[in-house]
Amino acid sequence: MSQSDTNAATQHLETMSQEGEQAWWNLLGVLYRWRRFIIGVTSVMAVASVIISLLLPNWFKASSRLLLPASASGGIASALLGDISSAAQSLLGGGGGDYVRYMAILNSRAIMDDVVRTFDLITVYELEEEEFPVEEARAALADNVEFVVDQDYDFFSVEVLDKDPQRAADMSNYFVQKLEEVNNQLSKQTAGNFRAYVEERYDMAGQAREAMLDSLAAFQREYGVIDLEAQTEAFYTQLAAMRADAVQLEIQLASLKAQFGGSNRQVQNLEALVTAANAQYDAALAGSEAVLPVSQSVAPDMVRDYLQLTLERTIQERILELVAPMLEQARFEEERTSQALQVVDAAVAPVEKFKPKRSIICIAATLSGFILAVLFALVMDWWRRSYPVFAQRLRDAAQA
Repeated sequence: MSQSDTNAATQHLETMSQEGEQAWWNLLGVLYRWRRFIIGVTSVMAVASVIISLLLPNWFKASSRLLLPASASGGIASALLGDISSAAQSLLGGGGGDYVRYMAILNSRAIMDDVVRTFDLITVYELEEEEFPVEEARAALADNVEFVVDQDYDFFSVEVLDKDPQRAADMSNYFVQKLEEVNNQLSKQTAGNFRAYVEERYDMAGQAREAMLDSLAAFQREYGVIDLEAQTEAFYTQLAAMRADAVQLEIQLASLKAQFGGSNRQVQNLEALVTAANAQYDAALAGSEAVLPVSQSVAPDMVRDYLQLTLERTIQERILELVAPMLEQARFEEERTSQALQVVDAAVAPVEKFKPKRSIICIAATLSGFILAVLFALVMDWWRRSYPVFAQRLRDAAQA
């Protein structure tokens, strides 16, 4: 870069700096010319904000702080259910630290309308002339009440704003009272529904077991079997003994025949005994034996039916063992004394107001007045300087 280019760039920067400085002085000059207007508007806004803030009514905040029960069930009920109690607790709406249920109850239309009626909030909020005063009062109450969950210390608070400090405290405590009533009512209703379901399931299991026992009795009458395992063992023991006796007789018969021939009376008598022993054995196999009066051709079907009945009996007895303690817990939950909310701090009438924050209102209004006055002065000065150019352009456009 040449020396001349460097000098030109330096001169350009100096010119821009002078123009920027001149612009700032022009801006300050405009504000100085409008100083009386700016000071006047700011002063009026300051005085007006003070007067208005003093006319605003005081609002007081009352707060109730409470803890939720650690668990919806326990003690005897948990001992009855053992590992199943957690599932039952879920069905019964239990579980500590869950504030969703409480938020839903407190924000319900029924609770809000009850508070509106109890404290005559239509009159308090001066809504008698409204077309729908109850709805308007409910909306106003929703704006003046807040349900807060503290994440650090895990507590729940009901905060109410009102112009009357005592009424604010009473409303906060009333919300807690209604929360306890409705929560206990819903818990009892849920426990009753759970008890009715378990009771129905228990009755169904009992009826199924009775039907199974009837089928087992019919099976025993049909096959003459009381205890299949014991009878089968006894039958085959006896059958083995019968067969062993027949084999022994056959061996003796063969020995006598070899010695005396087939015409010997002793041999003929022994042949009759062998025939009788084999006939008795065949009859036992055909199902004539009292120990297990079932033929071998029918035995597989009988065993299958017996095993199926035994399986059904085992299942139904296991279901009854499972449902019986759950039924006891459900009855206990339905009848037990309602658990009260743990109120850490009941609401008391506050001494200090919560709002309006008069100092903040005055400062904000004064600053707003000052800023608006400055903006108005700058816009008016710009318009005064630019108006001739705009007017000339409009005239030129009209003549074109």
